[in-house]
Amino acid sequence: MLSRRTFLISGTALAGFAAVKPALSWMMNPAGQSDSVIFFKLSLLLTNRTPLSQLIAQRALHCLTAEDASFPQKMQQLCTQLDAANISIADDLIGHPLNTGANGDTVKTILSAWYLGYTGKPVPLRALDNTRFVSYTHALAFTPTLDATVIPSYSRGKTNYWIEPPATLKND
Repeated sequence: MLSRRTFLISGTALAGFAAVKPALSWMMNPAGQSDSVIFFKLSLLLTNRTPLSQLIAQRALHCLTAEDASFPQKMQQLCTQLDAANISIADDLIGHPLNTGANGDTVKTILSAWYLGYTGKPVPLRALDNTRFVSYTHALAFTPTLDATVIPSYSRGKTNYWIEPPATLKND
């Protein structure tokens, strides 16, 4: 029979372990890096950008792991092979054998999460699919045309700016 005291002690121990487990995750990795650190390092290398948000990186990693439970192992394998091949910039991956097969799929998965702002595959005309939101305004797909394209979630002017037609096409 389970006493109240035993239940409270075991519950407290489980809660304590759940709180400490993320802090111990670096011990699981022989290189001493957590999955978040590895994902952020890979993201910096693959996107070839330095001003990436660590919060968005953690969200992307969470979504990718929820989509594919083996993603952290694939990511760590890719990172190990990139280090072994001494690849430190994204341009070195062009035409490299590491950019094919399972590693190539992992690279595409990471890049699509950053550029599209979501993970999974959206199914048209369906209410439910496996798409998970990462970020809308921080999606890198908007960056190349940011001088000409306004991110759709932001207003171009004051409230109800769209009521009056633009004076010229150049101004709008």
